[in-house]
Amino acid sequence: MADLLLGLAALYIGGVLTVNLLCLMGKGDPKDAAIFNFLVAFLATLVGLYNWMIVGSPTFCAQSLLFAFTYWWLGYNWFTGRTDNRALGWFCLFVAINCIPFAYYTFVGGYTILGVNWILWGLAWFMFFVLMALGKAFKLTLAVTWVATIVVWISGLGWLLGWFDFANFIAFP
Repeated sequence: MADLLLGLAALYIGGVLTVNLLCLMGKGDPKDAAIFNFLVAFLATLVGLYNWMIVGSPTFCAQSLLFAFTYWWLGYNWFTGRTDNRALGWFCLFVAINCIPFAYYTFVGGYTILGVNWILWGLAWFMFFVLMALGKAFKLTLAVTWVATIVVWISGLGWLLGWFDFANFIAFP
């Protein structure tokens, strides 16, 4: 069952990240994308709570909630039209720092692709910190967009990883 939960979350995280990136590039209305962020945040929260209360893994719960809180916060900011995202940016730094031990533990556990994914996600979250908390220029937004796109499409931690997990092509604990 835990295998299917990773696939469920990854499937929708890949989709929402794509929609969010398009909004950052001016190809969509962030307020319109907020509902997708809320859906993904809700799913990631459920997966996290299931991992904690049923599976008994606070580590897997913490990992899921890093994503969930990011999408709850971004969805709220976009839905309400907030333009000051500095606090969210500082949260992104917190997440980026936590990606380091999560990457280490997944590498040690023999899940190389997940370790690589944690490194790439950490890089993306760090770039969002620089963009939102430090307020760097639009050119950085494009760099963040491309790094996040690489995280989704090249590393496979998006819809592809979700489908691989559903099809038992890759099974994660």
